[in-house]
Amino acid sequence: DEEKCLTKLSSGLFTFQTYLEYVQETFTSERQKVESLCYSTKHLATTIRQMVINPDEVVIPDSATQKSLLTKLKSDKTWIEKITTHLILRDFTSFMEKTVRAVRYLKNTRSFSV
Repeated sequence: DEEKCLTKLSSGLFTFQTYLEYVQETFTSERQKVESLCYSTKHLATTIRQMVINPDEVVIPDSATQKSLLTKLKSDKTWIEKITTHLILRDFTSFMEKTVRAVRYLKNTRSFSV
């Protein structure tokens, strides 16, 4: 179902915003690239949300949830921060691969334009 797919994609991208914010704080050597990634991800999430018939169904984490998650992710140990950053980026890459496939499929099979 196109609607369900777009809702899940947008919700997932909004959820990754918090994780990417953590990466931005911990991965300081590539700060500009991560900032660009955060901006692009938010823009894509918003664009896909606008395509959903009922945008209110898209789950957007509230600021309290985001703050709580960021607190849980932080660690005093550099090694744990590096591993956490690596896992977030790996999962984000996987999610984006699926997103690209889904958007390509929707674009090729329906009256869908990006």
